Amino acid sequence: MSSITIIISAYNAAKTIERCVNSLLKQDIGVDYKILIFNDGSTDTTWDVLQKYKDNHYVQLINKGNSGASETRNQGLDLVDSEYVTFVDSDDYVDSNYLKVLISQYQKNSNIDLAICGYQKELPDGTTLMVGTGSNTILNRKQALHDILISYGFEGYLVNKLFKFSIIKEYELRFDKNLRISEDLLFCIEYLMHCKKISYDPTPVYHYIRYENSQLHSNQIGAKYTGNGLNALSTFDRLNEVVPMNYIDYHQEVNARICWIAVTQLRAIEAAPNRKKVDKNTYGMLRELALKYRSDFMKNTVLPKRDKIIYWINWFFPRTLGFLWRKLKLQDHS
Repeated sequence: MSSITIIISAYNAAKTIERCVNSLLKQDIGVDYKILIFNDGSTDTTWDVLQKYKDNHYVQLINKGNSGASETRNQGLDLVDSEYVTFVDSDDYVDSNYLKVLISQYQKNSNIDLAICGYQKELPDGTTLMVGTGSNTILNRKQALHDILISYGFEGYLVNKLFKFSIIKEYELRFDKNLRISEDLLFCIEYLMHCKKISYDPTPVYHYIRYENSQLHSNQIGAKYTGNGLNALSTFDRLNEVVPMNYIDYHQEVNARICWIAVTQLRAIEAAPNRKKVDKNTYGMLRELALKYRSDFMKNTVLPKRDKIIYWINWFFPRTLGFLWRKLKLQDHS
């Protein structure tokens, strides 16, 4: 019988970890599964909350010093002895058929190398922000590399994918602990390079909770500019490195994302109260990227027209746009 390992890295998750784990323990599935929960050096009561599961045969608890999500997930992969592995974030939760939707895709088609389910983004109060789109389909590698970069498709998250551990083991795939943003996307891309067929079921059984103080949303437009958002550029540079250049559509999409990151950072600088203190070389570098990849950005048929309009306003009137963005409290889509 197939078996699944679920890896959770929990850091200061005392308020959310119980809902997360309880949702995983309610899985309606005829397959053995194990939940590895790492307390990654939490400074709150996360470890105390987890003690209620210490005698649960589905759960294995590991208490460790803080090393970040990537290194913690790598430690989790070192402990996997199952056929499949997936990841769940400690502040999210899943429906009772989450694992069933994933594993059933392997059961229906023995030729696939990756199973993906749908998800929906929510605010902590339960408000639904968006639901992933698409239809039941089997993709080849190039199609999946294309679709994984499309906003509101299945995207490059770890949490809605069931990986074959044999592929991870054979190619020694691990998370890059030196990356701070989108390291999960890089892992997924590296994994896809060893896949022939990928299955997608859009049923939204994973609930992704978006917190405004998360790493991806901590540098809001109008706040003090910290430069944290620049970390994403390192990841996207790596994304260009791991896929052969003959995957032209893929590289155009990555370049379009680099362009948008640059534009977003420029807008954040112009709207920041400390904009005059931002290094001019950083500003110049971002302008160069926005110009270098402008063509790929404008050719992209997936990104909304709104973003392309923002690009041109930002290019010619960056300070005005930054001012309006701050005053009107506008938000980037995510």
